[in-house]
Amino acid sequence: MEKLRLYARSVPITFESWIISFAAIVLIRTLFEQFPNFQLGHYVLIDLPTIVHYGASYLAIIVTLMIILLFFGKTNIQEVSVIGIFGFLVIWIAPVIDFMAGGVGGYLISYFFIPAMELLWRFATFFGGNIDFGITLGIQIETVLGILFCFFYVYTATKKVSRSLLAAFAFYCLIFSIFALPSLIALFLPGGESPMPALVDSIASSHIVPNNMHPNSSLNNTGLVDLAFNKTMFGVNTIIAIVASMLFFFLGTRKKFIALIKNSRPERIFHFFLLFALGTALGYQTWFTSWIDIQSYVLAFTSFIAAWMFSVCQNDIHDENIDAISNPDRPLVAKELSRGDLEAASGIFLLFTFLCAYAASHYTVFFVFMFLFVYFIYSNPPLRLKRFVILNSFLVSLACLSVIMAGFFLVSPDKTIVAFPAGFLIAIIIFFTAVSNIRDIKDAEGDRAAGIKTLPVLLGVGRSKKIIAGVIIFFFILIPWYFRASFLFVPSLVASLLTWYFINQKDYKEWKGFAVYMAYLIFIIAVIFSK
Repeated sequence: MEKLRLYARSVPITFESWIISFAAIVLIRTLFEQFPNFQLGHYVLIDLPTIVHYGASYLAIIVTLMIILLFFGKTNIQEVSVIGIFGFLVIWIAPVIDFMAGGVGGYLISYFFIPAMELLWRFATFFGGNIDFGITLGIQIETVLGILFCFFYVYTATKKVSRSLLAAFAFYCLIFSIFALPSLIALFLPGGESPMPALVDSIASSHIVPNNMHPNSSLNNTGLVDLAFNKTMFGVNTIIAIVASMLFFFLGTRKKFIALIKNSRPERIFHFFLLFALGTALGYQTWFTSWIDIQSYVLAFTSFIAAWMFSVCQNDIHDENIDAISNPDRPLVAKELSRGDLEAASGIFLLFTFLCAYAASHYTVFFVFMFLFVYFIYSNPPLRLKRFVILNSFLVSLACLSVIMAGFFLVSPDKTIVAFPAGFLIAIIIFFTAVSNIRDIKDAEGDRAAGIKTLPVLLGVGRSKKIIAGVIIFFFILIPWYFRASFLFVPSLVASLLTWYFINQKDYKEWKGFAVYMAYLIFIIAVIFSK
């Protein structure tokens, strides 16, 4: 163990090398598992929802394992990342043992679907002695090896038996909880004493099937349940992996983690949430009838947060010289984070962008990646289209449109593109193309030095303020007419006056005008929902 720890502290590792190594281990395990776990009609290797479901569950396990090693071993994130990926090779053992003991189709690895009392008994008796279904013989041996691995690693690092025993017990709890997830979820559902029927009822009352298959698909009931179950559990494991990853980096590199969170531009994230809610309000009919729908909604917006964070990291990397003038408190300029840190964070956010979007709905995947790629060509070479006036604002408007449309198509029963109001689509593009220039006011000096032609650089800050404020007011006044709601005229007038005043103040503060706009947007969303 000491030699392995020494190697772990010295070997170079990047996020890309770690995630590729993890994927290789998981794919080999998945191949091995097909023989002892063989069932007629189950084509796992060409079933993408199943494969991704497996990957998310293994990701949740390995990140939580690294938390256990880091917390109880009191080591560092570099060492634990390497040790964790080496220790994860143990997952190859279970299918080999099951195949040797039971042959093809002899041992079926699966989740627990058992009531609460039996679940408690299984936990107290190390899986209850069942070896041919659920927690198979191979999984039990694999778990024992994992327990020993955690014990000896922590003991080697700390020389404390108590911490080593706690780490070993925590690993057992982790494995048991992952396999018992459906039963644990069912505890909070009506009829939870029968986990499988309770989960099927949740699936039937949700919109997960229409959101994740082509309208012309013709799967039978078994196929639909398999698809929905894989997507549901994939979403649960993705949430676990996200929470575990945040805790892991908080414990392992706290200052950098906090610097990254502070750099997230929370006001922009809140704005995207309001746009997502606006799209939901436009398409809302009957939704949120199941906890699965709520999970899909949370995952869909989380995918936009991850995509935004990826874009922020990439933008800061390529705007380092501009930020040195306009935003000296950015973590890269302030030396709180390095370019390597931002590249690694970009990779992590990109991974969770895909996982969350795929778990939410196929429609979300399209709009999230539209958002992601639009911001990529906006900030990144070779295009770096933020240099061109009007075109840069047009791209921002497309990003905002993608957020709104994602919220709309997530909840709308009509998935055809014409279900989204064409007039509203055009208005969104025009509005955000015009007003997104407001973000360039505070960056005018840095953009001018970098040769980036924004509206404030071309026309001057004072004239740009008047143009931007005028366009915002124009659209505020149009809103009562568009929604055919005369009672909106007074709020629109108040928002217009405040917007003009705050934007044209000599001591300009971006947040004041932004606050008026978001308050008015909240009001509009509430009105649409109420109607």
